[in-house]
Amino acid sequence: MLDGKTHTINVESYKSVLEAALDEGIELPHDCKLGACLACAAKVLSGTVDQTGSTLDDTVIERGYALTCCAYPQSDVVIRSIPEDELIDEQFAPL
Repeated sequence: MLDGKTHTINVESYKSVLEAALDEGIELPHDCKLGACLACAAKVLSGTVDQTGSTLDDTVIERGYALTCCAYPQSDVVIRSIPEDELIDEQFAPL
């Protein structure tokens, strides 16, 4: 989901969600494409993704947050693009 619109795309196993979306002409927010900047913040609503290489804290990942540049679907997934600030608040919230 992006800006209230739902897009359905097929993601090859070797592509990230971000790569596949951009290939389909869907302009997901992004910047570095390396998992460091948090600009491609998303929330996984259902399904699972592999985020090996992501800079997100494990507890944030467990709560369903993802970076689309590092998210490789492991099943059918529903992902909602979120404001970067929402993820920053979760990633750096005091314990």
